[in-house]
Amino acid sequence: MLPSTFASGHDLAGRYRIIELLGVGQTAEVYSAEDLSLSRTVAVKVLLPSLAAHEDVRRAFRDRIVRAATLSHPHLARVFDGGQESGAIFMITEYLSGGSLEDVLRAGRTLDIDDVARLGRDVAGALSYVHANAFVHGELSPSKLLFDAEGRVRVSDIALAGLGNPYREQLTLDDTRYMSPEQAVGEKAGPESDVYALALILFEAATGSSAFDGTTPEAMLRARINTPLPVRIELGTLDMLLAQAAVSDSRLRLTAEQFSSRLSAVVSDSAPLVVRTRQGDMPLLAQFPLAEPRTSIGFRPPSPDQIVGTRSVQATTPQFPRPQAPRPGTEPASVARSFASTRPSAPRGFDALPPSRPPRKQRIAFVAAAILIVLAGVGGGTAWKLGVFSQKHTVPQLVGSTLAQASAKLKGDGFVLTVTQVNSTTVPKGQIVSQSPAQGTSAKTGLAITVDMSKGPASETLPTSLIGETCAAATAKLKTLQISATCATSMASTRVASGVIAEVLFGKTVNPLAVPAGSRLSLVISTGPGPSSGTTTTTTPTTTTTTPPTTTTTSTSTTTTTLAGEGPRAVPNLAGMNQAQVYAAMRKAQLYFSTKGPGAGTTAWKSVVSTVPAAGTMVKWHSTVILNVRE
Repeated sequence: MLPSTFASGHDLAGRYRIIELLGVGQTAEVYSAEDLSLSRTVAVKVLLPSLAAHEDVRRAFRDRIVRAATLSHPHLARVFDGGQESGAIFMITEYLSGGSLEDVLRAGRTLDIDDVARLGRDVAGALSYVHANAFVHGELSPSKLLFDAEGRVRVSDIALAGLGNPYREQLTLDDTRYMSPEQAVGEKAGPESDVYALALILFEAATGSSAFDGTTPEAMLRARINTPLPVRIELGTLDMLLAQAAVSDSRLRLTAEQFSSRLSAVVSDSAPLVVRTRQGDMPLLAQFPLAEPRTSIGFRPPSPDQIVGTRSVQATTPQFPRPQAPRPGTEPASVARSFASTRPSAPRGFDALPPSRPPRKQRIAFVAAAILIVLAGVGGGTAWKLGVFSQKHTVPQLVGSTLAQASAKLKGDGFVLTVTQVNSTTVPKGQIVSQSPAQGTSAKTGLAITVDMSKGPASETLPTSLIGETCAAATAKLKTLQISATCATSMASTRVASGVIAEVLFGKTVNPLAVPAGSRLSLVISTGPGPSSGTTTTTTPTTTTTTPPTTTTTSTSTTTTTLAGEGPRAVPNLAGMNQAQVYAAMRKAQLYFSTKGPGAGTTAWKSVVSTVPAAGTMVKWHSTVILNVRE
């Protein structure tokens, strides 16, 4: 028994009495219930507890219920009400008792071209309406196309579609069966995705088989990327129309409104499609349900035992009476009198002649030739499937090539190229880093070659605490970011103590905010205040002459001169300078700076527009100057 939030007989919100649990999907539990106020049967859809635990999903569901309740279209399942009870959020919708298109396909039934066009016109019209009201289904499938008691189609679950996608761990075959190519590569579903899904549904309704198949979700999705809809004779006049609705490029695809309009031109009148459950005289195959739930697209014929039942085979060869021509006089008297005047006396008709049989030797020769033809066909088909006749090719060297160069190398070999992007510090951006299988591998046409394309090194933001750290501590922090560093140079500094990092160099860039992963940095060690700062004592010799001249006294006087050191200094003219030039000028002036404008706070800015205060203004030592920058 399926787990459920509410039991049969429970009065939900005092108005809806639960009848039974109909099923549990990936987003909601679905119940049938009686509306006690209006005496009608409704469907109750309760958000799964695992999704209701997320606040963003709860808010989105409430918002969709309110918006969906305002929609009204003859081929759209109505939303009546919504609410919350005991932490469970529910939605009340129209109850549709006619089953789904999935039930029709599961029974092995297909629709004729006129009915397929009617189905597509009705559904596309509903999709056009919901798209105009800012809804996208995104999960359209035959199980979402329900029929009412009269057999008219309704699009269901507009308010539920895609609600739990952010918390879905993996996709199943059912999830990917009608996904569009843009969804297959991870893009968000749009109105064009619904049109693509409808085209695949109509293809299956007409042919009884899937347009694209696969044994895994990945294989199924890969099969439809950049691949047109297959050509099938059963599609008739719908062939080109469905192809336009299933174009791989969503920008070239028909809109839902265009699709509905063009399908309307195919049908003979404006009457809606009516699909009823077949009763009484049904085709033999349609009377037998599948032995197990439908797990793949398309028609699955029943086994011979399902059709005729299991019975023992008799060893005797059955004897069939040879057809005989009717003998005159054996008909009833009334029939004989009616046709007496029209029956020719001779010769008798072709059907009245005894069947001719070739001589026994000729029959044996014919049988032997037929057996040889069958064996040759079976053997040839098996050999083809095993690849005996498939031409083999050698996988070329793709590492170091661009995507265009790789495609050119594979042209004519029939190999399929699958590209993933990775960061690389050794291979330039846009070139192939690795490939699988390797160069020289011998493979048949259709082999999928996977290549990793370099998107350049990843950018790593440097710690802001490197200045003032010891060499060992700074290199340890950088190592965790996969960045190497050396402490090979030193400089005088009045603001950083001796023996710790005073400056970080990346090439010619001083104190960068971020560098590519795998870079190598130079860490400059402070040696403390240098000779250019503080006070300097100079001694100037002077000579004093006294009388008598024979006496000469030489003395020495000492004077103290204070240099620029920590005194005021002028703001440099930085206009038009790039980052490296700014770092050098401000370092020389022993001033700090901060940036303002496009790219401020990062390494993205390119040059200085102006400074605050302006160039030439006298400021204190170690003051901060604001730079107006641009990218």
